[in-house]
Parts: sequence; C-alpha cells; structure tokens
Amino acid sequence: MKKVFTVEIDVNNVQTGKVKDVRYDHYLEEDSVEIEHEEQRVIILRSHLELYEVKGNLNRYRGQMLEYVIIGYDSLRNIYYGSCLEVKRQKRRQLIKELETGKPYLATITKLTYFGAYLTIEGISVILRNRDFAADYTTVSDIYQVGDQLEVCFLKANNNLKINVQAVNKYVQTSTITIEDFEPHTVVYGTVRSIKPWACFVNIAPNLDAICPIPMVNFIKEGSPVAFRIHQVRVEEGKVRGKIIKIMENRSSNLQSV
Repeated sequence: MKKVFTVEIDVNNVQTGKVKDVRYDHYLEEDSVEIEHEEQRVIILRSHLELYEVKGNLNRYRGQMLEYVIIGYDSLRNIYYGSCLEVKRQKRRQLIKELETGKPYLATITKLTYFGAYLTIEGISVILRNRDFAADYTTVSDIYQVGDQLEVCFLKANNNLKINVQAVNKYVQTSTITIEDFEPHTVVYGTVRSIKPWACFVNIAPNLDAICPIPMVNFIKEGSPVAFRIHQVRVEEGKVRGKIIKIMENRSSNLQSV
C-alpha cells in the first residue's frame, strides 16, 4: 500500500457513518466504500472493513452503518481514510474478557453449516460446533433454524480473535431407537458425520454411526443427507456396516445415485 496515512490513530474517537457508495481507489489500487459525512470525505478500504478477508464485491455494504476510526489523511486529494478493524478488535477483546468470566450469553444463529453454526453476541460473530452443542451426535441444524436463539458460554479464542462458544446446556436427544431395531438388507436415511481417508461414518440414529466405504463422488461432504443400505448389524460390538447408495439435497428432493 502506498503511504498516505499521516495521522495518529485515536481508538477512543469512534465514528459511525452510512455507506453511500462503493468505488475502486485507483491510487491505492484497492476496492473501497465511501461514508456519508457532511464535513469530510471518508474512505474505508476493503482490507480495513473486516478482521478477516472480505470476498466478492462490496455492494452488500451499501446503506450499512459502519463504526470506524480515522487512521489517515491524504492531503493531496483531501481524503480521510477510516478503518473498522480496530473497533472490531476492541469489541472482540471486550467480549472475550466478559466470556472468560463464565458469563452466559443469549446468542442468535445467523448461519447453519455442516460443522455447526455461526451466531452473534451483541453483533459479534462467534462459532458453535456440533460437538460443543450436543452431548450426542445431534447437530445444531437438527434442532434450530436461522434466527433462533440459544444460551452459550465461552470455549476458546485464538490469536486472530476468533471466538468459539459452547452450549450452556448441551443438547441430548431422547430416542427409543437402538441398534437392535436395524436389520441387514434394509435402507435407512442418515447423515454423513465424518469422512476419513479410509471410511465414511453415517449417523442413522441418535448415538449410532454406521461405517461404510467413501462414495466415489465429489459432492459428498459432512452433513450430507443420504440413503444408506445396511449390510451387517453386529449388536454385540455395537457396529453397523453398509453402503451409501444415494445422496440428496434434502429428503423430499430427487435422490442422486452414487
């Protein structure tokens, strides 16, 4: 980046403004957003919008309210440069500090994924993995939808200030289905729980994963719903073996043979 920043950063002087335009800064050779401001022209570069890499175009920022601090001034073009990074870092550090005390928070689910979900706590994104949500094989998406809330507490944070949380009360699914209810040569619905180099594990009932060869398809992944043909049921060992015969986007859609 060309050096145009000539002011000291005042992390206490947080400003708020609405994004009025998205443009490419030819001088610094980077996409940016322009903030509505009556007295000065404020630009925030792509690299200063989020703590983590922002992919795709920036049009989704139009009309958004952003919190930022001024980090520089280009006297030749009379442009002030702002950054959302330090504001976000400060908020994350504060949230981590509060979470580390053991304080529980009510978090809102913003996105469901195969490994769990993204949630927000006071506008800050955190991660909840399936294994930290339930005491069994239940996934977040089995129980909740986007927009739902659940109580979480601190699990860990890394050097990049990414925050992982866990459910205050881990979910436990009650079911009367046991391994004795399954028979060879039958087809059941299941969900891919784990893909290892040597095998694939498919959840076919609460706390029961069946093992099978990895299908020769490119689109299978953890969380994929599948039709599973049972070959063996070893009650004494608590093991079920079989084969994934079809993969589907959801159980009501057309199945895809493998």
